[in-house]
Amino acid sequence: MTKKMWIVMMLLSVILVLTACGGNVKQPDEKQNQSSSEQKSEETKTVKTIHGDIKIPVHPQRVVVDLYLNDLLALGIKPVGSVKYYLDNPFSKDLVQGITSIGDRGSVSIEKVLTLQPDLILIGSKDASEYEKYSKIAPTIVIPYGTYKNVHEELTAFGELLGKEQEAKTWLAQYDQRMQAARDKLKGIVQSGDTFTVMEASEKEYYVYGDNFGRGGQAVYRGLNLTPPPLVQKELLGETQWKSVSKEVINQYAGSYIFLTVNKDLGGYEGDSIWKSLNAVRQGKVFELQEDRYWYFDPIAIVGQAEEIADMIVQRNKENAAQK
Repeated sequence: MTKKMWIVMMLLSVILVLTACGGNVKQPDEKQNQSSSEQKSEETKTVKTIHGDIKIPVHPQRVVVDLYLNDLLALGIKPVGSVKYYLDNPFSKDLVQGITSIGDRGSVSIEKVLTLQPDLILIGSKDASEYEKYSKIAPTIVIPYGTYKNVHEELTAFGELLGKEQEAKTWLAQYDQRMQAARDKLKGIVQSGDTFTVMEASEKEYYVYGDNFGRGGQAVYRGLNLTPPPLVQKELLGETQWKSVSKEVINQYAGSYIFLTVNKDLGGYEGDSIWKSLNAVRQGKVFELQEDRYWYFDPIAIVGQAEEIADMIVQRNKENAAQK
């Protein structure tokens, strides 16, 4: 064998050895990554709930949720299934692609939930039968509506529950910035002593709402820090969050500004003489809120509503000033 041929043979041998080693190294890495992922999804922790201690995944991968869909979306978690009503939320319509509808409120398909193979289910209903049927499918946590008093408390709790503490802090910092920007728009428009009422109207009576029952109440009172009339403050910002009020006494609950939720079934109030006598009506400070946007009360909806309401007030102030 010549010296030249011997060198070629040695080079070929080295290449073959390196190729074999490279293949051997890659395969264990893939297995290790797969094993690590499986181990991560199988890790569990025990949490205290209204149904006692429940063991749940530390890092749930396939969550089914109803009431708290947007809390999860705010944390960067995309559930595998949710309820149509919450999927239709206009403030998160760009975030729900790929999430399967499991039916609507009151008509959820348990069969569809089963096919999604969830590893965690989060619901808001305290109905024992609801918990019973869901808990047969996967670990189920019931968090009744009204458990949390504000957006910060709510999202922080979900961050801790789902191992997304930093994501919660980041989102809440952005929430605070957006809320402050919305409040800043109202400086010089909203005066000391101005009060704000959130209500619905029908032909026979009115419904007045507090700061934790949807209809924009969270956005108005907690987000924008606008002041309710004394009676609303006294009667509706605690355990009781709504009440029906007769036309004869509505002036006692009506603020300088009124935010009125409207739909096709509620109406007939515009021509009422008592309604026309309210200061907010006479001064052009009544704002109609569409129910399909203002019945929602999740963190994403609340900040969106607050921004919309601030813009409404600014625009109406310009229009009223132009008419003087």
